[in-house]
Amino acid sequence: MPIILQHSPHLFYSFLGTMLTGAIPTFMPFPSAKQRADLYWRDHETLFARLCPRLIVTYAENLAAANALPGFSIETLLADDDLLDVTIDMEDRLPGLTGSPADVACLQHSSGTTGLKKGVMLTHMAILDQLAAYSQAIGLLPSDRIASWLPLYHDMGFIACFMMPIVTGTQLVSLDAFEWTLRPSILLDAIQRYAATLCWLPNFAFSHIVKTARPSAKYDLSSMRAFINCSEPCKPQTLRRFRDRFSESGLKAASLQVCYAMAENVFAVTQTDLNDTPTVIELDADMFSHDRVQVTGKGSGAQEVLSCGRLVSGTQGRICDSQGNASPPDTVGEIHITSEFLFSGYYLQPEITEKKLRNGWYATGDLGFFHAGELYVTGRVDDMIVLNGRNYYAHDIEDLVNSVAGVIPGRSIAIGIDDQASDATVLVVLVEHRGLPDEGIQLARSIKGEILAHLGLAAYSVVALRSGSLLKTTSGKISRVKNKDFYLQGAFQSIPVET
Repeated sequence: MPIILQHSPHLFYSFLGTMLTGAIPTFMPFPSAKQRADLYWRDHETLFARLCPRLIVTYAENLAAANALPGFSIETLLADDDLLDVTIDMEDRLPGLTGSPADVACLQHSSGTTGLKKGVMLTHMAILDQLAAYSQAIGLLPSDRIASWLPLYHDMGFIACFMMPIVTGTQLVSLDAFEWTLRPSILLDAIQRYAATLCWLPNFAFSHIVKTARPSAKYDLSSMRAFINCSEPCKPQTLRRFRDRFSESGLKAASLQVCYAMAENVFAVTQTDLNDTPTVIELDADMFSHDRVQVTGKGSGAQEVLSCGRLVSGTQGRICDSQGNASPPDTVGEIHITSEFLFSGYYLQPEITEKKLRNGWYATGDLGFFHAGELYVTGRVDDMIVLNGRNYYAHDIEDLVNSVAGVIPGRSIAIGIDDQASDATVLVVLVEHRGLPDEGIQLARSIKGEILAHLGLAAYSVVALRSGSLLKTTSGKISRVKNKDFYLQGAFQSIPVET
């Protein structure tokens, strides 16, 4: 049963109420104010056709758009006006749930950037076992208090900032994701006001907070046990900038931590030790570009990588080549995991389940390596761009591009394109900016210069676009597949820079 509601107590009540009825709930992103409603529902057309929901919890104004989808009809729509504020005695009601712990409790729709969302089936037992293991990994205390703006349709917000507080009784301060986007400092205000101790953030959010916080603003972050960087490749320089900006606010160096997580494992795969600062190692950059790991000293030829910590209890991991065979030591490869709380498969998608889940091991699509018992995640298989015989991670190129003055922070994408003229893969970079047309042309030249100077790469094309041009998934992430297809169709070249 899809739940499509704005941030409110009803969002939480609806999910728990659905579980109490024996139905299978799933959170869906609510369309942003900048998104056309017809496009939102059209993007969900294939997904809803597969789910065939008989009930959707949303607002009455969405009924016409939902029922307008071809070949799709909702029998019932429960609008917000029909929801009742009720108090449920959880101790009295939860033990009365029918069914088996092995039954599917909910669907977690992964919000990847490379394709249609897949419904990850999570059982009651898997969720409870993961929460027990992860609570132990972070040393969860009765006195802990979580502050979060994370949306509940993403595993980080859903598990760490909803399920864990519900099951463990941990206090939660929950903020609206849309409001946070407009004013990121509200998270710091909430931490100070409620003396929060734990907070999970994707890597980009650390940078966004640093860039948008007023230089004169003062905060008290001394209560924080951990800001946990989780989602996307986690960058050591990102944590350093955050630490430097807020060190005078009482932020301790050991309060910046890292977690590697995914919906298919319910949540956490690894976690750094909250009593120590995460490990950063230096690798030989040339060997790293050929998927080999050699720890070296600092220098211009070194590549910094940040540890994601050790495997949480009940989880195993290994590094494999493209054929699924175990990779030699000190080699970058695809991360495969198995655990006591691994997902049951993708809902009504047996072909994809069989491809990704083999003999109890899940092929994550993430690249990385183990060193001294800790996992280092370096990128995504789909984000790897092979140029001139060397491997480059799209996110590394994008980090460099985002540092160029004039680029809207986080609004760039690097893609590899097969060029028929040269019979080679070439680099194309798409960026958003708010400047005039002439400024866009100069910005493109500056970006090409930075890429050449720092990476030794000659970008085939840099396209400067007006703000809001890059295509996103329904969960708000920039979509590599959509933007690459749009570029190949020649559509981006027809979009002028903002005037």
